[in-house]
Amino acid sequence: MAAVLRQALRRASSALACASCSLAAPAAALETQTRALTSLLHFRGFSQSSWAAQTATPAASEQQAAAAAAALPLPPWTPTRELRKRKILPKRMQHLLTTLEAEKEAALAAELQRPEFGPGDVIELKLSVPENKRRVTVFKGICIAKRNRSVRSTFTLRNIFGAAGGIERTFPLYSPHITEMKVVESRRVRRSKLYYLRDRTAKELRT
Repeated sequence: MAAVLRQALRRASSALACASCSLAAPAAALETQTRALTSLLHFRGFSQSSWAAQTATPAASEQQAAAAAAALPLPPWTPTRELRKRKILPKRMQHLLTTLEAEKEAALAAELQRPEFGPGDVIELKLSVPENKRRVTVFKGICIAKRNRSVRSTFTLRNIFGAAGGIERTFPLYSPHITEMKVVESRRVRRSKLYYLRDRTAKELRT
């Protein structure tokens, strides 16, 4: 009888050992996945707490979460729908730059109040020259080109001054050195770039 009991105990112990070995591998894999998820959450800036602590004191856990969120630095961008649909980083950065430039352009346009003009218009500028004690000088010419690039928009004026010949100057549209901008005359043209005026004489190009 004792021998039979010993054999039964040995069989039970061997079965328990096999069961523990079979469960050891999934437990190790689960622990590895939990560690990876914990490190990812910490990298993203989330705080992890146990389920028991959350269910035990919900008010305290909410206060702790609010304090942790206040202590964390603000994200560099807001995860809006426009950014989520741009999966790769260069497209997201391009969208951010475009948005910031549009906001800056709107603010500058409201502040500086530039008039509407286009190629072919005769424009008179009053410029504040930093190198000449901020004295105001006047430049008048016909607009031969306009380059629309948000806050980096520029336009080119051309005029002929006696023996000096043709003079062209390119100005940033939202330059703070332009104190006053006035459209003297509007002319109808069929091109967006009037570079052919460089071949015209002073008599043909009167401004």
